[in-house]
Amino acid sequence: MRTNDVKINADLVIALIKLKEASVLFEKQTQIIDETTGIDHIEERGSFADGLLSCMDAVGKMIGESAINEVHNLFLQTKTAT
Repeated sequence: MRTNDVKINADLVIALIKLKEASVLFEKQTQIIDETTGIDHIEERGSFADGLLSCMDAVGKMIGESAINEVHNLFLQTKTAT
């Protein structure tokens, strides 16, 4: 079994990147709003961060699960080919 035969789930990796981009955008916009209003939106930042980290964790786990399934399938193919 060659390790370069294992493919990552590109759709999930893209989703993870988009979540990170959303985090950066949210932080920038929150800073602008904070400066404009003079109010620090700590609770909103925390709520967003908690939810986002939960989503990122779930996506990361599914990327790992996808990779494990790829390795398992390659192993089964190699085993049945011999």
